[in-house]
Amino acid sequence: MKFKWWLAGCCALIPAVCMPQRTLPVKKGVRYELSSLKGQSMGIDPSNGGRITHLTIEGTNFLTDSMVNNYNWGSTFWPSPQSDWNWPPPAEWDNKPYTTRLEDSKIKMDGPADPKTGLAVTKIFSADPKKGLYNLVYVISNHSGAVRKVAPWEVTRVHPGGFAFFPMGKDTLRGGLIPQTRIDNGICWYIYDQKKIPARGDSQIYTDGGEGWFAEVNGDIILIKKFPDIPFGSTAPKEGEVELYANRSVPQKSYVEIEHQGAYTELQPGQSFSWTMQWFLRKLPGDIKPASGNPKLIEYVRELIK
Repeated sequence: MKFKWWLAGCCALIPAVCMPQRTLPVKKGVRYELSSLKGQSMGIDPSNGGRITHLTIEGTNFLTDSMVNNYNWGSTFWPSPQSDWNWPPPAEWDNKPYTTRLEDSKIKMDGPADPKTGLAVTKIFSADPKKGLYNLVYVISNHSGAVRKVAPWEVTRVHPGGFAFFPMGKDTLRGGLIPQTRIDNGICWYIYDQKKIPARGDSQIYTDGGEGWFAEVNGDIILIKKFPDIPFGSTAPKEGEVELYANRSVPQKSYVEIEHQGAYTELQPGQSFSWTMQWFLRKLPGDIKPASGNPKLIEYVRELIK
């Protein structure tokens, strides 16, 4: 009993040692902010579809904002396949207001159901300062009276001028951006080049990924998205587990979308399923050159996310 009393006293005096670390959301205007590490900030706006509005490190926003494109900016979440809605995406998923509640260290945002399909999304955001990452959970629910099939799809807009890389799965590359890519030892590298983006037709890449991660480098900053790797052939029709889109506007108004999707899932009326991932934002170590094809970048990513 004396030992238990002493241990309780220890926890009361030094809770940082005895209790898990966590980051509480901070409300700034209509937005909420989280930080996974000192000098970082993730902003989420429930009034704009629960959109991730910024992801900053040392004052630099890795994502594009509404000054680049007033519709396609930040990071959003859509239902897949796109052939179910063509364009624009359902406003209930992309930009209508979400209701918000805070539970412990998590921000939970509930979106309205799409009147066409009855599908709705709950977004749950939290930060883990011990591991230096952001946790993102998307819950898709079927509020209709019919069976629905849908795949989760995260769309993140970043600045042009950088490069992306990811492990290839079992598929080949499809899409109009193939001339801007190369595959070395199972890793696909994409380098943005505005002049090589097709003037007509497809400006995308679609393929099966491997290992469950996708990285983007701009300058000496890297964003790594870790997600559940899904079996080849389980994506929505004509879609890919890993996708990338390049906009060909003038550089000041251009952006690149790094995208990934989960499995095409059948939902009975009243059913839900969740899709979980992690984001890592880092300034690259000085001994790792931010250059396409650098094998040290691959080693760095694999070590960080394991």
